[in-house]
Amino acid sequence: MSWMSQLYKTYEKNIGKGQQSEIQLTPIAHMNANAQVEITLDHEGEFKGAVNIDKKETATLIPVTEASASRSGKLIAPHALSDMLPYIAGDFSSHCENAEQKKSAQEKFKSYIENLRRWAESEDSHPKVRIIYNYLVKEMLISDLVKAGFIEVREDGVFEKKKISGQPYEKVIVRFRVLEGQGRDCTWEDDSLIQTYTKYYLNRQQGKKDVCYLSGEENTISTNHPRGIVASDYGAKLVSANDPQGYTYRGRFRDAEQSYALSYEASQKIHSALTWLVKKQGVPIGSQNKRTFICWNPEGKKTPDLFDELGLIEDEGILDTDISYRKKLKKAFQGYQDQFEEMDSIIVMGLDAATTGRLSVTYYHELAASDFLANMIYWGQTCNWKYIKFNEKKQPYYTIHTPIFRRIVECAFGRERENFIKVDDKVLKEQTQRLVKCMLERKQVPFDIIHALMLRASSPLAYTRGNRERVLSTACAMISKFHYEKTGERQEEKEKMKLDLENKDRSYLFGRLLAICEMVERRTYDRGETRDPNAIRLQSAYVNHPMQTWKILEGLLNPYFQKLRPGSREYYRGLISGIVSSFREEDAGILNQGLKEDYLLGYYLQRAELNKKKEEIGGTEE
Repeated sequence: MSWMSQLYKTYEKNIGKGQQSEIQLTPIAHMNANAQVEITLDHEGEFKGAVNIDKKETATLIPVTEASASRSGKLIAPHALSDMLPYIAGDFSSHCENAEQKKSAQEKFKSYIENLRRWAESEDSHPKVRIIYNYLVKEMLISDLVKAGFIEVREDGVFEKKKISGQPYEKVIVRFRVLEGQGRDCTWEDDSLIQTYTKYYLNRQQGKKDVCYLSGEENTISTNHPRGIVASDYGAKLVSANDPQGYTYRGRFRDAEQSYALSYEASQKIHSALTWLVKKQGVPIGSQNKRTFICWNPEGKKTPDLFDELGLIEDEGILDTDISYRKKLKKAFQGYQDQFEEMDSIIVMGLDAATTGRLSVTYYHELAASDFLANMIYWGQTCNWKYIKFNEKKQPYYTIHTPIFRRIVECAFGRERENFIKVDDKVLKEQTQRLVKCMLERKQVPFDIIHALMLRASSPLAYTRGNRERVLSTACAMISKFHYEKTGERQEEKEKMKLDLENKDRSYLFGRLLAICEMVERRTYDRGETRDPNAIRLQSAYVNHPMQTWKILEGLLNPYFQKLRPGSREYYRGLISGIVSSFREEDAGILNQGLKEDYLLGYYLQRAELNKKKEEIGGTEE
């Protein structure tokens, strides 16, 4: 199915279900607006008071028309009930400063009150609507608000330059509470009023009728589709063809109607569902130039967060082996698997604004829920490594962890600034989408990301100690995944984070030698010494010219060997001799060629093994 079909289905399956008022799936011909003033009327339409709405409660569901939902600039298009003061207050023009403002306010009120009269007198009217109309037609709203102390005017009757909740008087939105004894007093929460307006508006549409490309039924076609789907790109529309002079459709069709035909009802349901999903569970990638991803099930069932740490809560010292991590990861997803049925699907969608007025679907993938969860588990089980973390007492410990997409991109393409690794928004969102695609579609991780991670991890002097370890662990996680998928080696019963003494690969062996050089020098440091050893300072050169740099490092090791105890000295020299003798004869001519990315695995695992045996080396071995 297309993304429009799935959004339409999402609306049909979820409308009317219990929802939080601030994150609402809006009915047809309604939208959410932030109101600043709430006016209370009694059952006879008399003004009973007004209150300034708390910032946490400003979200208000209001009935709208197709034109008013997208109005901008000087276009006069009144909403159906709640609106800004110039529209609903007949006496607003009496307090304007100049003739232009007065004329504009008069035209707005005239248009608003005429539309409200039609609704109030129709067979699809509502008692609250008639009460509000009978009050507003008296043109006393501003006078009542002045008496109530909400609005201030000068001696000559002109508005003071004041604001209500940060909005000037002409921008203040008013909502109504009616004490008429039936249903809820709040008009924005009265289901009967909401359903009444939807029915009223759909029955009186006068636009062109055609066959809707989505529903296949003949209905009134919408030409002005909603905007505001993504808050950060509020003015961008997902469906639009209002550029007859440009290249939106010219050259393929004579007019916009030939390119698409979407009924008002279908458009409302699609956009309402998408806006609701973005607000409810959309994940923005980037700080300024953002791309929003949503992951959902049309039935409304809970789905895992693609950008979370796979839902695992690590306990100190428990996730210490790759096998235990894989088992716990699979168990963590069992709760999701139990709720889905065989035919259920999960959809992932990416949204980004190419321009200020155009919103595009940058990524769309629909798959069975069982496949989605299996792919997420597979990603977590193949992409993980040991990371250093700290407990409540700020004591370090290691735990196995799958890096989130943001960390992978930052480590591969970012630069350290102010102790944080930061990356440009454009790079972040594009590379994140590539990784999302790899996970959901089980694609092999692109080699350029692997290579970038290797280069960053091979330049440790560019980072502080903590960031250096994060980059190294992230690189190892991705490199191990890359090689697993490349070779097809089964890992179910293999511990990948254990030093492989049988591995004769040239790069792997050179990585082990680098770790030994680092450890030998660090063993001679005084307590608290933070100087970087020669192995770290020469690591960038070592990667490009390993044999040549190894000879330099080997010569620099002699003074440090002299400082070690005899037992430790013999132990490290024995390790070096064993590794050197492991190089294959066929590699003799290429020993000085640049190392491959898996040298980092040999380096990390040999270093971890030496750290684990430090006490043994210093005591029993000697």
